[in-house]
Amino acid sequence: MTERPFYAVLPQQLRFNDEVVLKGKIKNNAEIFSVNFCLESSTTPSYIAYHFKTIFTVDRDVGVIQNHKNYAWGQEIINSNTWCDGPGEEFILTFLFTNRDITVYTDDDNRCFQYKYDHQLDIGDIKTVQIWDDLDYITEVIFRYKHSSENSI
Repeated sequence: MTERPFYAVLPQQLRFNDEVVLKGKIKNNAEIFSVNFCLESSTTPSYIAYHFKTIFTVDRDVGVIQNHKNYAWGQEIINSNTWCDGPGEEFILTFLFTNRDITVYTDDDNRCFQYKYDHQLDIGDIKTVQIWDDLDYITEVIFRYKHSSENSI
């Protein structure tokens, strides 16, 4: 089974324009690092609204895979890595849940756009954020809720 070093239950339901910010460090010898927004509180979820995985290979080539899981894994979207230089790096990732997609930025205040992934499952059903595999540590998690009547699901 994949290692699950970090798991957090969302304090309330996500809606459009809400954000989750993760700050931490990837292990120095990392091979795989992934952030998962899961529709269940289980550490082995069958439903994942967003799976953001970075693969670090021996020659330091890096690929980013975006995906979802509706009991079975969906079609992967494979991108070049633009968000980190490699294992051992500290990171700040901001996940913005818009009405169309999940947008990924590096940093928080001075955001730098990285990726978008169209919704495949209802973001309002997300219960947990989980980091799998080669995480060294998490220093901060921010749940930023921007609810208003105009952006409700």
